Amino acid sequence: MKRRRDVAEGTRFVGAVARMVAVALACGVASAPAAPPRGFATDAWKLERIVLQDGRRLEGLVIAPDAAAGDAEGEIRFAQVVQPPGRPMYVITWGPLPRESIKVVEHLPPADHEVLVGRVTSFLESRQRRGDAETAIHLRHGGEEGPWRYDTDDFTVESTADAATTRTAIVTLDQVFGALRALVPGPRPGDAALIRVRLCGSSAEYRSVQRELGIQIDNPAFYVPARRLLVAGGDMSSLAAGTAAIEDGLAATDQRYEELDRLFGDRLKALAADLEGQGFPAAKRAEIVQLARQRWERERASENMKIATARRENAGRRDRAVAAFRRRLAHEAWHAYADAALAHDGAGGLPLWLDEGLAQVIESAPLEAGELRLDAPDPKRLAALQEALRGGTLPSVAELVQAGQEQFLAGHAADTDPGRFYLAAWGVALDLAMLRPVLSPDRLAGITAPADDAVAAFERLAGEPIDRYDSGWRRRILTLRPGRAVAPDGASPVTPAR
Repeated sequence: MKRRRDVAEGTRFVGAVARMVAVALACGVASAPAAPPRGFATDAWKLERIVLQDGRRLEGLVIAPDAAAGDAEGEIRFAQVVQPPGRPMYVITWGPLPRESIKVVEHLPPADHEVLVGRVTSFLESRQRRGDAETAIHLRHGGEEGPWRYDTDDFTVESTADAATTRTAIVTLDQVFGALRALVPGPRPGDAALIRVRLCGSSAEYRSVQRELGIQIDNPAFYVPARRLLVAGGDMSSLAAGTAAIEDGLAATDQRYEELDRLFGDRLKALAADLEGQGFPAAKRAEIVQLARQRWERERASENMKIATARRENAGRRDRAVAAFRRRLAHEAWHAYADAALAHDGAGGLPLWLDEGLAQVIESAPLEAGELRLDAPDPKRLAALQEALRGGTLPSVAELVQAGQEQFLAGHAADTDPGRFYLAAWGVALDLAMLRPVLSPDRLAGITAPADDAVAAFERLAGEPIDRYDSGWRRRILTLRPGRAVAPDGASPVTPAR
């Protein structure tokens, strides 16, 4: 088995909150594994609560006073955990909070507190670990001018993309595979069955790889089960070079204005001397110099604003591209993992509709504290699905489960206008995984068995006739609201505490 190379595995606390969590750990609080979720739906974190005297209710982790840091007795520190459904979580540090400002403190039982400490600690460390991991990855060249290469226990990488993009892909895939292994346990691939990942540095190369494989699709990435090959392509390298060039240009503009700032004082002195030589009174000279200074300050402020705006837009363009790249990798990583973990011992792999549907569920899930947080539907897909349901343009569930590859390819790359079958697959997978969760590793293994009748296989999975399921599914989807957590088994939907 190949071993993961040079990726930092030591944990490191980040910031003051992480150090405070370490104090709790030192006092005997050790992280414990969370209870497994039912189906794919993510169990809500059990949180501790503080109610302030002004009525504000905070949810998160109560941290005991840190005597080593000089906290006054009776003060409390609090790490507020905010988990907007379907969006990345964040932590707000409160404290030290004087006891007189607190009305109620609600602690969890010790076992649940241990789980929460572990999760908060893992979350705080995760951002630093990503940066450390990317920095620690030592890529090697395949030959003098060959592509980058890298090996892990789960996959091997060959990449003509730039080094930064390649490292981002490696860390993303490593984290997603780890999270999927916790979600759907399965055997790790052996050396002969390692997933091969090929990252193309340009769209032209990506199209060339498709031609070599006899594939012609618009998808920005794809997985070939027969070859255990995941291919991703695009122009991430050129985008990275472009955003870097824009930043260099903005830095040069900023530097030029800083130099003009330094010269401006001399220009004002020269202007004042010239006015004096022309016989202007002192008061008039001061007024003219002040007006010149104000004009320059307005111009400088305007240019500063333009530079700052351009930097935000450039960073936003880069961040959106990286986020889309990671989503694309997560989607195909699901296909690869499901193939490795579920298509074994004679199993035929997941049905196409379920494989494509779950890949979409996985790609939109925030990856936090080593787990994929499946707690809310993707709002864009939900809006499109509800519109299609109201318009009567979706296939029936019976048509969906019997659909072939040709029904899905057109929609695979359409982020803004997904194909009808592709969108329906997401909606049904979302329902089975999160709304009325019936999926489990055993259920997934059962549905991978070869079946002559796709409808009968679906009915065994759903536990009811397909027509009855279809009507119930449509009702459930139409009751969902964007930005709200899913409510399995008919419970009332909830919004996150603030």
